Amino acid sequence: MGIKYNRPEVNRQITKQLINDYGSIVSTLVKVFGYESLEHVQRVCANSFEKMRTRWGKDGIPQDPQGAVWADVTENSNKLFCRKINYLFKVTEKEKRIDVSEFHLPFPEKEEVAKNRVELLFALCDPRIERSLQKYLVLNVLCGFSSSSLARILERNEKALEEQLASEKKKINKEAVQLTQAEAEKNLGAVTKNIYEIFSLGQNGLRKGTPPVASLCLSAIRLGEMLLDFPATEKPRVHALVSFMLLNASRLRTMNDGTGKPLGIKEQNRELWDRSMIKRGFEHLALSAEEGEEVTEIHLKAGVDAVHSLAKKYGDTNWDHIISLYDKYLACNYCPLVELQKAIAISKTRGPQEGLEAIRGIRKVEDLSSHDLLYSTLGNLHFQLHSYEDAISNFNRAIGLAEGSFEKAFYSKKIKICEDRMNMSKRYRYGVSF
Repeated sequence: MGIKYNRPEVNRQITKQLINDYGSIVSTLVKVFGYESLEHVQRVCANSFEKMRTRWGKDGIPQDPQGAVWADVTENSNKLFCRKINYLFKVTEKEKRIDVSEFHLPFPEKEEVAKNRVELLFALCDPRIERSLQKYLVLNVLCGFSSSSLARILERNEKALEEQLASEKKKINKEAVQLTQAEAEKNLGAVTKNIYEIFSLGQNGLRKGTPPVASLCLSAIRLGEMLLDFPATEKPRVHALVSFMLLNASRLRTMNDGTGKPLGIKEQNRELWDRSMIKRGFEHLALSAEEGEEVTEIHLKAGVDAVHSLAKKYGDTNWDHIISLYDKYLACNYCPLVELQKAIAISKTRGPQEGLEAIRGIRKVEDLSSHDLLYSTLGNLHFQLHSYEDAISNFNRAIGLAEGSFEKAFYSKKIKICEDRMNMSKRYRYGVSF
């Protein structure tokens, strides 16, 4: 108690506490008051949390922060719902009004909270909800992102986004959250896909070439861990997803140079990687390897990231192990993009010529014709072989397909280097001829 709000570390602690509790409280209150009350519950929580942030900053963080949050939110919720009921039933001053001042709603047990959160998560990812909006609903309802903050992050019109989210929330009802074991298994893929997309939005900075948005990445990790708290959704593939997110999130501080310029894994300062996250990532990776579980692409990605995390420096990367992981995946799940990634790994350990041969051997390579990664890889391999004209041709094709301005600028810079090398070679030959 007594630590002041203007201290940055206290501000971070308050924010962390409120974020951790938001999904639990919203899902539990919605369960009590009904799914039609979702937007009302969210407003109550937002108002209460903002008041608590100010009060805690002034008076200090209580000894039982979660209990304090719950007590404040439920008190405000009861008052507001009481007024609403009295208004709906046209209760006059002379009639007996409903009084909930003595009513106390106890915070549920951990198992019930886990069930409430997962049920609401599945309801937000229900097929009846517009697919493109599901991840934004999850961020809004379970992670505490307001429509204004989402609009700012996504560079969308706030009013239009708010109206879209409100419209989709009306589709949520009691029937949408009857989470049986069969329903959990059936829709788990859609849920994990939304979580993965939330993490990717954060990791890629929403647009390629911009800094990562850590709050989105950490929210995705919490959602994944939420699934692991509930027996019906504690599956090896969920452990694999959480492992992948943790191993990648461990590098958030090193993914750009401080000015917004992205840094590849080769350029990152590995001493700044979060070792506690890496440790947790390996723990979940071990749990994902359950006998008989289908090997998914997220298993592969987590395995590859684990190899990178083990290397003390880029030169120590065990590329042969990475190649073997790609082979195991391709043996049961053919994917041209994975074959391309395998070819890149081959070039790292066996040289650019072997890498080009591997690309030529890709089945259905035409499926990669819309990926700038194919042409940037070809450009890099030709550059390493001093085939500058071929390199320039491929980098130009990559520019035409690249989505981000950073990638376009990067490929243009590569072309300039190729042209300089070609001119240098011509000058050298001209000079030697005399």
